[in-house]
This record gives sequence, C-alpha cells and structure tokens, in this order.
Amino acid sequence: MEKKILLTNIDEVINYIEKAMQNEKKRDLQVFINDLELLKKGVITNKIKNNPLRGFPRRYTEMYNDYLNPITDILDGMEKKVDVYLECND
Repeated sequence: MEKKILLTNIDEVINYIEKAMQNEKKRDLQVFINDLELLKKGVITNKIKNNPLRGFPRRYTEMYNDYLNPITDILDGMEKKVDVYLECND
C-alpha cells in the first residue's frame, strides 16, 4: 500500500469518527482521533515500525460495550490497512 493511500484512509477514518462524535455524543472518541493523528505523523516521517492501532476496535467495544456499531468495522479496517502498509514497506 502506498503512503498516499494510507494517509487518505487515515483522514477518512478521522472524519468518520468526528461525525460519530457529533451524532452519537461520544466525546471519548477523541482518543482514537489522537491515535490516528500520531499514526499520520509517523507515516509522513517514515518512523512507523509496528502497528500502533493494534486492538483499535476492541478498545471501542470496551469503552462503550457496543459490539454492533458500524464504527467497529471502520476501526478494524483501518488496523488492517496499517498492517498491509507495514508489510509492503518493510
């Protein structure tokens, strides 16, 4: 996966989370945005060596006990995209 594509994916997930924060009144989701912003910086500077999003969807479900929310699929997909990026750029 190319860096540009991953960065676009990160921005899309950030936007999705921001909308979820507004619509569902879940301000605690800001921690996920913070993690994604740090990931973005790491990708830009080529300093990402392992997946900092490991367990991303599980963290959400533990916070809200909400296993069926579509955001878990979004977070899971983002975690997998980082894995693909790391595999392709070893």
